[in-house]
Amino acid sequence: MRHFWFSVLVSTSAVLAQTEKKPSFEVAAIKRVSPPTPQNPRDAASLFAFKVDGAQVEIRGFPPLYIIARAFRVPTQRVVAPDFARSQYFEIRATLPEGANPDQVPEMLQSMLAERFKLAYHREMREYTLDVISVGKGGMKLPRLPDNTPPSSKRTPLGDGGTHIVQVGTISSFFPVMNSFGGLNLLDETGLPGIYSWVLDQQRAEAGMTYKDVVQDAFRNMITSAGLKLETRKVLQDTIVVDHLEKVPTEN
Repeated sequence: MRHFWFSVLVSTSAVLAQTEKKPSFEVAAIKRVSPPTPQNPRDAASLFAFKVDGAQVEIRGFPPLYIIARAFRVPTQRVVAPDFARSQYFEIRATLPEGANPDQVPEMLQSMLAERFKLAYHREMREYTLDVISVGKGGMKLPRLPDNTPPSSKRTPLGDGGTHIVQVGTISSFFPVMNSFGGLNLLDETGLPGIYSWVLDQQRAEAGMTYKDVVQDAFRNMITSAGLKLETRKVLQDTIVVDHLEKVPTEN
């Protein structure tokens, strides 16, 4: 009986969490677009956008799965959704209401997904094998920069065919690149706030090495030189499970 009431409580909480009033966009225009297929890798960046410029929000080149992940502030690996949520692409242009804070954009995306795509979901704790970053025994070796330091990235080709990369940002800001190109699945357990400057020396690929091998080696060396520790282990993580999602959003 106690288990029954606990289940009812959890279910009720999930429903209330989805129905409570969240901030929403003043207006949002959504249209279906073709998948981004750059002819030249150098042109790829121009096909993708997820930015807030003043009151204007632009999302381009991403499927609903990615938008759901951004809306709930979780990695895409922790979103369970239908296959079409990975293969359909939309362009979204939205306007923030007067006085809104850009930090509220994820909650506004939740409102848009519920209204236009009829998103229904629940949360579960699921186990994942993650690459966990924590502080090593000697402590963080990188100096912390002033909190108002803007993020940046500078790449310098080396004579031996490698690349010297200097990136400025928070610890977790580097994770999307490490995950995408280094084949990692990172979780930040350092507990370190602030802005840091990272140096990444990416060597030229030797015979028998793939690009992924080269990038992953460079990332692991960078993490170690920063005084951090990288270990792979299983971790319970909050997961967004999609119960319903329309393939076609309602009209603008």
